[in-house]
Amino acid sequence: MARALSVPQKRSPAVKPAQRVSPKKVTTRTAKQRQDAKTPRLRRVTSLPGVTTKMRRIVVVGTLLAGLVIAFMLVVVIFQTRIAERQLGIDKVESQISIERQRYDALRLERSSLRNPERLVAEATAMGMVPGQGTDFTAVDPMTMALVLVSTGGVDPKILAISHDPFENYGAVKATVGDRP
Repeated sequence: MARALSVPQKRSPAVKPAQRVSPKKVTTRTAKQRQDAKTPRLRRVTSLPGVTTKMRRIVVVGTLLAGLVIAFMLVVVIFQTRIAERQLGIDKVESQISIERQRYDALRLERSSLRNPERLVAEATAMGMVPGQGTDFTAVDPMTMALVLVSTGGVDPKILAISHDPFENYGAVKATVGDRP
């Protein structure tokens, strides 16, 4: 048969009241003393092992160069965005110009059809008008004309000097429009 081994168990020593640790005495400290007790002393590291000043310079120059390249790329993106915005504005104005040219052409066509002599004759005939038999010119005596002017208070010379010719800008418009109707 197997024998049973008995292992003695460790007993915790009984703590006697006389052996108890008395609590630490509380002392008052200033905030500066507490701060100094918590923060460790800092020391300056002059160089990392295996890192030379040449390597540091390369890293600094590389970082600055990368920053400049990124800044340049941002400027290019902003510039391209501005160009695209301006181009959209130009396209909008060009489309408005095209629409207005088409409107102008339609109005010119309508005007020419309204001023067509055949249409005017047809409209006049529909209203009951008849063509004149002939044309007679009557000479007016200058004295009679002067009497009429005096009796009506005269005509301001500024009004007589202003005369508006409806075809005054025809040449400029035709040069702009070209061969289009």
